[in-house]
Amino acid sequence: MILTALFLSSVAPVRLPPAEQCLKDPGFTRVRQQLERVVQARDLDGLLSLMSKDVRVTFGGRYGRDGFREHWTSVPGDGARLWRELDLALRLGCAEARDGKGVAYRAIPAMFITGDDLDGFATWVALPGAVLRARPTTRAKVTTRLPPWTVLDEVEHDGGSWIEARTPKGRRGYVRTSEARSLLDYRIIFGRRDGAWRITAFVAGD
Repeated sequence: MILTALFLSSVAPVRLPPAEQCLKDPGFTRVRQQLERVVQARDLDGLLSLMSKDVRVTFGGRYGRDGFREHWTSVPGDGARLWRELDLALRLGCAEARDGKGVAYRAIPAMFITGDDLDGFATWVALPGAVLRARPTTRAKVTTRLPPWTVLDEVEHDGGSWIEARTPKGRRGYVRTSEARSLLDYRIIFGRRDGAWRITAFVAGD
């Protein structure tokens, strides 16, 4: 696996910027460009056409295109969230990897692969513009303006809109969840199906 991060030590990356490892395959590039157009158009049928028949929808056992449609359209507001999540993911690079059986796949965002040596449950990456604050409120003092793509260790997160985090230099504070991204946040996984690249999963968590 190719890591594009800068290192504090041999095992502790300071930053995890978007990598781009998926430009050499014209077939994949076409599918990726189709996906970008579909997301821009908010075209659900077009999105489904790029998915494999067995696309993973959740880690709770839901699969398939019909399951994907139901999952993202049954609750008001989820449709808009789907397009937001896809749009953000597509801005964060692409990485190549192989599964336990040696089968090649691609992942967007790239950090899902390039951060594979990190604890996905406790690692966040600061997005451009992120700041560390003394307390979990926007009225609190800004203690650190975080360089984009800084790797943050989660100290505590109750699922709300703030994360208590530690920087690679050991500074602690609070960052908004909207200003950072978990390594286990939504990612688009592509695999080969019948000789063509297809979306085989769009999931978050583990």
